[in-house]
Amino acid sequence: MIRDLVQAEDKKYEFILYNRRRLNTSFVLVLSVFFLFIARIFYWQVFKYDILYRRAIEANTCFLKTDAVRGEIYDRDGIGLAVNSLRYRVIIERLDVPEGKENELIAKLVNFTTKLGNNFFSSLPIVLNDLNNFEFSKDKEEQVKYLKKILKLPDSATASHCIDKLSEKFKCENFNACDRYHICSVKYNNFRLGISSKASPLTIFDNVNEKSVSILIENSYKIPGMKIGTSLKRYYTFPETFAHIIGYTGIISNQEYEKYRGKYSLDSTIGKTGAELAFEEILRGYHGQRAIQLSKDNSIINSNQVYESKSGNSVILTLSSKLQNAASESLKRNIMSAKKNGAQDCNSGAAVVIDLRDKDFGILAAVSYPNFNLQKYIENNEYNREITNDKLSPLINRAFCACYAPGSTIKPLIALAALEENLINREELIKCNGSFNYFKNYNLHCMGRHGNIDLGTALVKSCNVVFAELGRRLGANRIAEYAKKFGLGIKTGVELPEKEGILSTPERNKKLGIPWYPSFDSQIGIGQADTSFTPVQLALCAGVIATGENRKLHVLKQVMDYPKNNVVYKYEPKILGSNLVSEENLNLVIGRMKEVTYCGTASDFKNFPIETAGKTGTSQNKGSDHTSYMCFTPEIAIFVIVANGKYGAYSKSVARDILKCHYNLK
Repeated sequence: MIRDLVQAEDKKYEFILYNRRRLNTSFVLVLSVFFLFIARIFYWQVFKYDILYRRAIEANTCFLKTDAVRGEIYDRDGIGLAVNSLRYRVIIERLDVPEGKENELIAKLVNFTTKLGNNFFSSLPIVLNDLNNFEFSKDKEEQVKYLKKILKLPDSATASHCIDKLSEKFKCENFNACDRYHICSVKYNNFRLGISSKASPLTIFDNVNEKSVSILIENSYKIPGMKIGTSLKRYYTFPETFAHIIGYTGIISNQEYEKYRGKYSLDSTIGKTGAELAFEEILRGYHGQRAIQLSKDNSIINSNQVYESKSGNSVILTLSSKLQNAASESLKRNIMSAKKNGAQDCNSGAAVVIDLRDKDFGILAAVSYPNFNLQKYIENNEYNREITNDKLSPLINRAFCACYAPGSTIKPLIALAALEENLINREELIKCNGSFNYFKNYNLHCMGRHGNIDLGTALVKSCNVVFAELGRRLGANRIAEYAKKFGLGIKTGVELPEKEGILSTPERNKKLGIPWYPSFDSQIGIGQADTSFTPVQLALCAGVIATGENRKLHVLKQVMDYPKNNVVYKYEPKILGSNLVSEENLNLVIGRMKEVTYCGTASDFKNFPIETAGKTGTSQNKGSDHTSYMCFTPEIAIFVIVANGKYGAYSKSVARDILKCHYNLK
């Protein structure tokens, strides 16, 4: 019995010991979890504080973009070419709109503001026609494709299908077709940008007239949430004469957004063409950001500027608006005169002026005809379609992107090349009997019968026989080498888009599968064959002959910070080549080019008060011949082409008007 009692006590002790061990283990586990919890809180509070705090704030915070101001574009004299002007916007602050009334308010506000004489602009690539049917906008295939993509609709979807899908999303199915179109248009822009927060306002009209502003403000008590905001509109001072040079801006396309991913948002404005595109990085500026903290009922608790927007810098161009306008007006007038006086197919041309002062090689003027009204092209869809479909292609910048056979304007270069290669000297005489027939079955005509003639006189008289012979002696490859030295057949380096031109050589023909004949060398010598250059290259060539140096062409003069207008960058001339030919040969050719203007093919300049050196050019073409004129003074170099102009008087007349404007002559 005693043994049983002892065993019972032992079991009781073991049980107590077992429970105590379990209790200790549980205590350790609980304590461990507690310490882990404390450690985790410490880690969150100390090491992850910034991240977690930002997440907590972002959970009920909307980040709104504040617009950046785009830098402006001026001419060399400080005259604005692309400037910012104030405009008024009608917006809806969604937080101030009663629940469920937003769509009704949009429809009411659009109808009311439209009756005040303002045009409603839709960001949708859809229009509502006169029969109240929806159809896709013309020439907006990319936007239509993107719309179907984000709506997850098949390629076969119609415009009505897209509107129905948007109406369902924006809960406006019960409105009539016109109101549904307006509601979907207004809300689509935020939807496209991925903006869903009610803190983000809706833009109803981007540009309303001042009369409408006062009326809207007077009636604002009837329209909850309606606000009048301001923004800057791009205004082009000379919308026709500078259309090709300045270019324009627009909302970034999907392709551009992918190309510049990370640099722009989907609603960014970006340069599309011309200087607006070329100097985008300088002009663009950077958006700011404002954080709006909301309560559970969507009322604003706090609003803070996260970071300020930064204005873009302004660009000062080398161009002179005075000279540009004079050249543009003269080119148009002379093309019209040529057309009226027998050259019925004369519809286009170009003129380029280069600054030779201090050997700067900045472009003073570059005009192309036909041109177009840049402001109307941006703002008027019907005019945009008209210009885009115009058979005369007014959108082409012919000064930089059209190539023409140089004709006789290449002869000064041929003369320099032949002299440098010792293939002729100033005393050698070549007989001109009215035609060049060195090659069998090939006969090249001259405008006269000059008899035995030296190189200098041949340049003054523009003798085809002499320069056909020099072309034969030089050969296409050597001509191409000298052409490149003088800026022909290669890009000039100007900041705006330009074509390369064509240098006719046996190698090029071989690549194209075109046979090469020895007579082509002679054709190149008089500026024919398929050799062709841009007007800006031929103006550069005139400048290189005038100065003896090849320098990079440019339209950027300097950069200024906006709006303080302090100079932050100034262009420095860049030499591409010097000592291209001997000074003796250069002086010979320049001297003879001066003779051209008072006793040669441009003798109509003989009484001009400023001494000039020049060379006329005529190149055969389908239809009437192209006529051109190249000239220079110590200050400027000019090249003018009147395509299909037939008579050289017209290109020379444009050059004369440019010279008069530059030198302030009557």
